[in-house]
Amino acid sequence: MELKDRNAIVTGGANGIGQAIALRLARKGANVAVVDIDSKQTDNVVSEIKTLGRKGIAIKADITKMSEVKLMTETVLEKLDKIDILVNNAGGSARSKASLFCESTEEIWDYVINLNLKGAFNCTRAVIEHMMQNRSGKIVNISSCTGLVGGPMMVDYSAAKAGVIGFTMALAKEVARYGINVNAVAPGLIGTNALHTLRGDIFEFQKLEQRTGLGRVGKPEEIAAMVVFLTTEDANFITGQVFPVCGLENLGAS
Repeated sequence: MELKDRNAIVTGGANGIGQAIALRLARKGANVAVVDIDSKQTDNVVSEIKTLGRKGIAIKADITKMSEVKLMTETVLEKLDKIDILVNNAGGSARSKASLFCESTEEIWDYVINLNLKGAFNCTRAVIEHMMQNRSGKIVNISSCTGLVGGPMMVDYSAAKAGVIGFTMALAKEVARYGINVNAVAPGLIGTNALHTLRGDIFEFQKLEQRTGLGRVGKPEEIAAMVVFLTTEDANFITGQVFPVCGLENLGAS
């Protein structure tokens, strides 16, 4: 197993893309701490990880609060001794409250920026010195295709995910000499439950598939495949990069 005895943290790991990432890491041999505010589903994912013969830890935490993130990190270190992999997956748009920018509110803007950008900052800040001391580590940040090309009615989310890309590139330059790889994956439209919480009057679900060159939305497992590859030794010479997994959505449908 490529990741045998490696220890990973996956934020937002209870559902959708995060769940797919956590389970794929476990199948590759990693022990996984699944972090989410949905404690019931987190427990379910951890149970699946354990059936795969790996250690799983369920942690309920709000990643926008540094105090909870620090406790999360302490818990992982106490139970697993070392952190090798961090996947900053937790995030999301305003979903049903998405709106034109001219109708946006400070409250919603702060919520989206904090969840997507501050959350990645908090979790990375909490583990980075540990990785620097060990002179190794893999960090994968989940951005979005909207962070590359912008998304309709999603100015706040696009800005946050573009920030994740800048964060990835800058951090990679700082920590490369410590043997730490930092990369980002930018999903396009992925068929998760979260997709259907967006406002249907804005996003016209029947036309979503037309936004990709492949004529379909992606699967969580397709994002997980790229993320997990970036945590393996095969990706040791890759850092500071952004990988769209979006069926050509970033280039416009053909």
